[in-house]
Amino acid sequence: MKTQRKTRTYDFKSQEFIGKNGENILDKWLGSIYRILDVSSIKKYQKSGIDRILMRPDGSTVSVEYKFDLASSRTGNLFFETVSVDNKNISGWGWLSQAEYWIFLLPTMEVLVVEPGKMRNMIWCHRWELQEKEIQNVGYKTLGIPIPLSKVREIAYYTVQLEENFI
Repeated sequence: MKTQRKTRTYDFKSQEFIGKNGENILDKWLGSIYRILDVSSIKKYQKSGIDRILMRPDGSTVSVEYKFDLASSRTGNLFFETVSVDNKNISGWGWLSQAEYWIFLLPTMEVLVVEPGKMRNMIWCHRWELQEKEIQNVGYKTLGIPIPLSKVREIAYYTVQLEENFI
């Protein structure tokens, strides 16, 4: 008997809710070191793929984009979004983000801090062996490239495992 693989449809509102929880965890983690300015609702920063401006103790700043990848615990991959909305031909955050760092929070409470240029370069160098996948949303599809977590860890600027009770 052949089992049929169930196609999951993602709903933006529920994904947004989950993402907000991830943002709160990352804000709490980073808040002990940096002053955090949440710019995620400001249009200019939204278009640039920047969620937070972190102010270092010396007064210098760094821009970051947060990503909470729930599926990574099931797939062993991070999803590098290439097309956000297929039927409107809107590019994904993987190409558009102008943040200086991407901070990925995994369901295991592992944090990976990645320089976008390094991840884009990895995608380019391995483009022949990587396969783009479609994620069905309500009324559109999102396209992206699954990247093995082991490869992301290799290029990560910083990794840390948060305590389970950190939340």
